[in-house]
This record gives sequence, structure tokens and C-alpha cells, in this order.
Amino acid sequence: MTLNKFYLLVVLLVISLVKIDYRFDEIPYGLEVDDAEYYYSAVTLGLDYDLDFSNQMEGIENRYLNIEKQKIVPFHPIGSGILAAPFVIFGNIVSKMISDQDIVSYVYFFYSLSPIFYFFISIKFIQSTLQNLSINYDNYLLLLLVMGTGVSYYAFDRFSMSHVYEFFSVSCLCYLTSKLLNLKNIKQQPVLIFLLGILIFIFLTIRWVNYFLILIPGIICLVSNNPLNKIYRSIFFLSGCFSGTILFLLHTKYLYGFYSFNQSNVVLLVENSFEDNYLRFFDFSLFFENLIFALKSLRIILFGQEFGVFYFAPILFVSIFIFLFQIREKKYLLSFLTLLTYLFPIFSIIVLQNTAFSYGFRYLFVLIPLNCILYFKYIHKSILIRRYVMLASITAILGYLFFETSQATSLSNDFLVNSFGMNTRYSNPNYLTNLPSALVSFNSYTHIVFTSFLGVFVLKILGLITDPYIFLNNFTDLTPEIQELVTDSLNFSWIKLFIIFLAVLYLTNLITKEKRYNV
Repeated sequence: MTLNKFYLLVVLLVISLVKIDYRFDEIPYGLEVDDAEYYYSAVTLGLDYDLDFSNQMEGIENRYLNIEKQKIVPFHPIGSGILAAPFVIFGNIVSKMISDQDIVSYVYFFYSLSPIFYFFISIKFIQSTLQNLSINYDNYLLLLLVMGTGVSYYAFDRFSMSHVYEFFSVSCLCYLTSKLLNLKNIKQQPVLIFLLGILIFIFLTIRWVNYFLILIPGIICLVSNNPLNKIYRSIFFLSGCFSGTILFLLHTKYLYGFYSFNQSNVVLLVENSFEDNYLRFFDFSLFFENLIFALKSLRIILFGQEFGVFYFAPILFVSIFIFLFQIREKKYLLSFLTLLTYLFPIFSIIVLQNTAFSYGFRYLFVLIPLNCILYFKYIHKSILIRRYVMLASITAILGYLFFETSQATSLSNDFLVNSFGMNTRYSNPNYLTNLPSALVSFNSYTHIVFTSFLGVFVLKILGLITDPYIFLNNFTDLTPEIQELVTDSLNFSWIKLFIIFLAVLYLTNLITKEKRYNV
């Protein structure tokens, strides 16, 4: 495959992945869902230039309350809002320049593009990290590994979640560390190494439980055969960490009324359904019982039909092989730090006993950048593993493409028993075996096209030639949902559609023009 053909293929795939569902339905103020909270953080920072959520969250004061200051505060972290705020600011500027009668505002539209930008920049950071560390890699395979995880869903579809920003945080830290290690003397770049230290704690505001971020520079040091003290003993790095710590604690005090690094102090005030599972791990008399509980949960995470990473995120599954390789090569310190990194997000899933009510084991996606680097460094030469990750990644892409294209591949709105044995909503314990039925359904393919901006483009072109309603009625019954889809597509701004296509073209070119391949 030539580079041009590869580029066009990726462009076509991405356009078909950029979905309209959440973008055609602007989040109103006063909702109690995860997506809304992350949006409110970006809006209050980008439009109001403050952290006063009262105008975004009016009416739900009973759930979101800083008792000390009697003010409304979301319990979801504000880090993703900080990163998305520039897009909100830009959208607000554009909205004042262009009269817009579209179904969504420019503010919300550009906010929805923020994770797409960070998704592609993250991949670019991974590529640059591999280059800085002189690690040979296959660019085709790298893109396949990333796309075959499910993190794409949170970039192109359910964009108002934090997982792409987590993905970005690790990619950025890996890149900055590798850039520093490439210098003959890192003391020549005091600002850069100070930035590395402070960013660890700024990125911690995306998800508090990602304490392992402090380990990322150390892992990159060991991967490049540099001693840990090259980073960790730098006065500039330590100063950055200290400054970041102070900023983090001050932000918890301002928002929640107390100094803390423990998000459970906030979350358990609102969501206490998993409190027992959380507290049990602090009862040392239950050590062996907890160990068995954790191992059973790990088996489900790895091989369960409900988004088991063996099938739906192979680059995460190879964590096992990466760890074993490090042990075999007697890289004990590196293996210990790697294991610690894996344990933090895995622990969240074990406590929750759920895939987290959406696509995939989303709390694990933060590990993707590091695993891509470790994969190409240590186990890429294994033909068997390489064939597995390629085949499984293709399967995983199909798993995401056909998500919610039929009843069989949708999450249940009713309560049912999930893979962990919990009675819960938004689950599909038979997702793997249900997937083939979607693959052979013609309606699934039309759903993929017409719920994406590729479909919007087709409908708008069709609207220039004939009546889309009459045309489509020749092939299918126009349900109210289809009629609404057609109407929204026809009313969607050509300008916004052009911006989406232009952004995809540019960002795709950014990561596919890389010509350094492993042969």
C-alpha cells in the first residue's frame, strides 16, 4: 500500500467514525450526567473565565454542593475542561463573527472537535517519542493499534468524556521526557524540565486516580537506558512537581472546601454504590479474599465477552507479554514501575465491577500510549504476537464501528446482570457473540454511514439534486428518527461540515506522512 492510498483510507475511516449523535444534541445546562459535567467545566472556563458553576448547574444544587462555601461544584474533575476551554473560547469568537442559525452553536461545535485534535496530537507525540528513543516502528501498525482500542469512540463519538484527554496526558509526558533525554545536558532546558514536573499534576486534574503519571518519566528513562536520577534528581523537575502539588491542592480547596489527593472524598459523597468494594481493599483481614476477587475480575477484563481486552484492545492485552519480557531480561525496576502503572486503572475497574457504562474498558485507555512504546521496544519482533495484535486490532475496529448499530450491539437500558455478576444498566454481557449478527445486517452499514458526517455530506449533496425524503422512502420506511436525522443533516451548516472535513484531512496528514517504518 502506497502512502497516498493509506492516507485516503484513514481519512475515509475517520470521516465515517465522526458521529453526529452527540453533536446534533447540544448539552443543556442542569444535567446530572458525566458528559454534561465535563462540558460545564470547559464552558465556565472558556466563556465565564471562572470556576463558578452556578449558571451551568442551576437546579441540581442538592447533588453538587461545596458545604463550606455553599456553592455548586461538579464532582467530576476539571482537567478535561481546562484542555477543552481554548476551543470553547475560539467557538465563542467565531459565533460573534458569523451569524448562525444551525442546530448547534459554534461554541458546542468547536468543543466537540477538541478531543479529535488531542487524539491526533497524541498519536503524533507517540510517533515522536519512538523516534526520540530510536525505536523502530511500523507506522501502519501503530495507527492500527491505537484505532483498535476503543479510545476512538471517545474522540469521534462520545466526545464529552475525559478519556482522550487522559490519552493525551500520557502521550505528552512520554514525549517531553524523551525530548529531554535526547539532550546532551538537560540542564540546558530548565523550563522544559520544570514544565514536565508541573504538567504531571495538572494532568492529574483530568482523573485524580492517575497517580501513576509520576512514574511515566521514570519508565521512559529506563526504556532508554538512562538512570532515574537524570530526571528525578533535577532541581527544576522537583520544583515543577512542588509547584504542581500546590496548584492541585489549592484547586481542591477552592472547589470542594478541603485539601485532598483522594477523589473518593468527593465521589463517595455523591456516588456511594461502590463504597463497599472500595473499602474492602483497606481491610487487611480480607487479603486472600480480595486477591481472589481481584483475579476473577482480571480474568473478565482480559477475556470477558463484554469488551474483554483480548478481543477489543489487543495493545492493552499485550501488557502481559511486555511485563514477562521485562522480567526475563532482568529489568526488575522497569517491570516494577510498569506493573504499578497497570495496577492503578485496573483497580478502578475492580472496584466498579463494570465496564463503566459505555464502550470498552475505558479506564484502561490511559495506558495505550505507554503500551505502544513498550510494544515496539520489546516485543514487536515476535511474529506470533505481531500477527495477533494485527488481527485482533481489526476485530476491535469492527467492534467499535458496529457499536450501537443494532439492538444486539447496544447497551441495555434495562437492568441486567453484567459480566462481573452485577445487576446494572448500560451493559451487554454477550457483546462478542452478538457482534456477528450486526456484521451481516445491511441496516448496520447504513447506520454507520448515515449517523456519521459522511452521511451528512451525502444527504446534503442529495438535497441539491432531489428531495432526500422521497429518495430514501424508495429504500426504507421513514421512521420519525430517520426523518429527524435527514432534517438535522440538511439544516447543518456547510461551513461547519467543511471545517470538520478540513480538520480531518489536516490531522490525518499529520500522522500518516511519517515515512519511517520498520522493515
